[in-house]
Amino acid sequence: MNPRDRYGRHLTHPGLPLILVAALYAAAQVVAVTTRIELGWDETVYVSQVSPHVPTAFFSAPRARGITLLVAPVVGLTSSLTGLRLYMTALSSAGLVLAYWPWTRLLRPVTVALAALLLAVLWVSQFYGNEVMPNVYVAYGAVAAVGWFAHTIRGTNRLAPVWLALSLAFVALMRPGDAVWLVLPLLGAIAFAPRRRRIALAAVVAGSVAGSVPWVIEAYTRFGGPLQRLRASSRTEGGLGWHPEGVRMELHALNDRLLCRPCTGTTWHVAPSAAWWPLMPVLAAAGL
Repeated sequence: MNPRDRYGRHLTHPGLPLILVAALYAAAQVVAVTTRIELGWDETVYVSQVSPHVPTAFFSAPRARGITLLVAPVVGLTSSLTGLRLYMTALSSAGLVLAYWPWTRLLRPVTVALAALLLAVLWVSQFYGNEVMPNVYVAYGAVAAVGWFAHTIRGTNRLAPVWLALSLAFVALMRPGDAVWLVLPLLGAIAFAPRRRRIALAAVVAGSVAGSVPWVIEAYTRFGGPLQRLRASSRTEGGLGWHPEGVRMELHALNDRLLCRPCTGTTWHVAPSAAWWPLMPVLAAAGL
């Protein structure tokens, strides 16, 4: 083979545009988000579970320990805040590549890179990129799971069911409640799949169950069982269920304060620029 041809192929690898987007995402975090920002309360709780440098904070019922496993390698070695932030930046940038990687064989590389870029340029993605929070990693797991689900149904990759199960396990490990809302539409899609339904079903069930095992075990050892833990979670979060005012609070948070506790007496200002969020389902439907 001509070395020039080999080099040209390397330059046209379908994952190259995606890797470039991830590099820009990392640079944006370093430039736009300070690496010296102090740990928030939630971050402190998560870090303290695996750090030998600080006392262990109380771990409440709604939390899951997946994010603590991601930071364990670095916080066990150093107490440097800057080091932790840079580590999370590298981790979230690599996660962006892994999340969209299965799509590079399903769509045009430029389309995949554009999709990743649209996620990376959101301020919430950049803000949470170096945060010790499970938000972006749940999103990554969901994007990867749907991509590998498509591969599983099409039979285009023999390891796709394994990667599908691992993606779902990762989401459940980060946040079991969020995994439920990912699994439900996948189960619905399986019902309409033309083939390979059993393989897809086995991967979806096995992955989601495996990722939920640590949460279930802790529910029995600390809270008396899963139902008791859910009740404790509901009390901690002010009541799990449908709260219409919560939609307005989310729209307000897109352009103002991230969090307020308590939120009584607050005037919610929803800026016109927040319209991108409710428009997402419309844009997704138009894309389909």
